[in-house]
Amino acid sequence: MSLTLYLGCVIRTVHPEVEKAVKETLSRIGVSFVEQPEASCCAPCWFFSLSREAWLRLNERNMRLLNSTVVTACDDCFASLSDAFTILAERKSVKPPEVKPFQALLLERLREVKPRLGFTGLRCAVQHSCRFLRSSGRSLDNPEDPKIVKSVLEMLGFLPVSYERELDCCGGFVSDEKISGEMARLKAGSAEEAGADCIVATCSHCMLRLNPVSRIPVLHLAQLSAFSLGSDPVQIGFPETLRRRMVKR
Repeated sequence: MSLTLYLGCVIRTVHPEVEKAVKETLSRIGVSFVEQPEASCCAPCWFFSLSREAWLRLNERNMRLLNSTVVTACDDCFASLSDAFTILAERKSVKPPEVKPFQALLLERLREVKPRLGFTGLRCAVQHSCRFLRSSGRSLDNPEDPKIVKSVLEMLGFLPVSYERELDCCGGFVSDEKISGEMARLKAGSAEEAGADCIVATCSHCMLRLNPVSRIPVLHLAQLSAFSLGSDPVQIGFPETLRRRMVKR
């Protein structure tokens, strides 16, 4: 299987350990990929709110460059690219490139390859991002009872933990800093109260919002998958505190 990997801006600039984990995971589940260095920012929703046509023009260029199946490592990128490609393809009467989020691809491949896993036992609270579940009516999961990330965690040997504010927004795109900060604190606190060892996200913006207020680690799903598949925990930013809680298979 070969595809184009689109990492977006935040992962490349703020979370290099996530970039490493995404690439390690794809390689270990038999997915070959290329990157398109000339691709630009996909212009997330706040840019779209300023100028819809500028957002479309920017992604028209991306669509020319990303002309094969695209896998995204951030849910905001997934939503922005797939929404823009759909609109542009309708305008031009062409078939748009397929855009697939990392977690959906990972679930498909784990079912197929059934890799040998190294560890189990970590309790994980999932941060279900709004941009994955509730974007333009095109969600790949059930917004009221999401399963994809939890299914991946179970297949990797981790233990998904349900918590009271599981379906709440983290406040990542709320413009009022006081309100968004309180939303994030309530969400992180709810996960901790449920006994989670960590919060697992698939959106880099959710990570940016939750990390400063959470007393438990906030990790990208790729970091857990890469660790379980045998990657060096230091290189993928997997905390020592969590490694001590793991049970070797």
